[in-house]
Amino acid sequence: MSETLAADDERFMREALQLADDAAAVGEVPIGAVVVVAGQIIGRGMNRVIRDGDTTAHAEVVALRETFRLINNYRVPGATVYTTVEPCAMCAGALIHARVGRVVWGAADPKFGAAGSVVDLFAEPRLNHHARSIVGGVCAAESAQRLKNFFASKRGVGTSVKPEFNVKTATWPDDQATLKAIRFEVFVVEQKVPAEEEIDAHDPVSLHAIAWTDGKAAGCGRLLPDGHIGRMAVRQPYRGLGVGALILQHLIERARQRGDHEVVLSAQTHAMGFYEKFGFVAEGGEYLDCNIPHRDMRSIF
Repeated sequence: MSETLAADDERFMREALQLADDAAAVGEVPIGAVVVVAGQIIGRGMNRVIRDGDTTAHAEVVALRETFRLINNYRVPGATVYTTVEPCAMCAGALIHARVGRVVWGAADPKFGAAGSVVDLFAEPRLNHHARSIVGGVCAAESAQRLKNFFASKRGVGTSVKPEFNVKTATWPDDQATLKAIRFEVFVVEQKVPAEEEIDAHDPVSLHAIAWTDGKAAGCGRLLPDGHIGRMAVRQPYRGLGVGALILQHLIERARQRGDHEVVLSAQTHAMGFYEKFGFVAEGGEYLDCNIPHRDMRSIF
């Protein structure tokens, strides 16, 4: 079964795609999911199977678990779940049991898909609950490309043409046009950050890094004078290729070179595993920034 797109479907799916990128950055299959109620995201999830040692920790299940904790209920009638890949049988079952009202997914899964590709649990008449509507194929090409890049890198396919990245230190006076272009594309266009808030007074006094490949800027980040790392942004075609890790390592090394003894950052909670690989440790409690859960993290040299 299928329905027409709602006005915000692409916007919420892009939130899920960002989570898929975060999963790929820590070596997980790039799938992300969000739970939306009354136009607000109340649960986020990315694949955490390897990190948690839990074969049930698929993006949809992780997002549902976060939602259940927040609302103190095991059902979310009326919710819409956005997931970048067609749910498997396990996740479809979880969505049905949670009484989710609407499911929107991106790329089809011809091997495990349970929304029509292999089976269609959502249309099974013998089940006593069905989602109100199922929409497939939203941002499908972008989701499928992430999967293709991820599994190709795992198999070593195409290594002869895999891009090589060179991270260089940049300054705001000399490189602001490139930095603005990357950040506008990622933060303003994709993540809907207000354009007037994206550039701030910290930029002129910060040390910046840009990752380049074949003359094209792939991503960037910045290091503030007080040791804060932020504005980490990787353009979509280069995600899942380790660009974020290269930029982070470059900024950490520059902090060491100038005599810093630690670096700090504000991490979205779903991406904490990525930063832990570089020695960052969480501190303090969870808080919301742009309605996204964050925790502060610190790495001491």
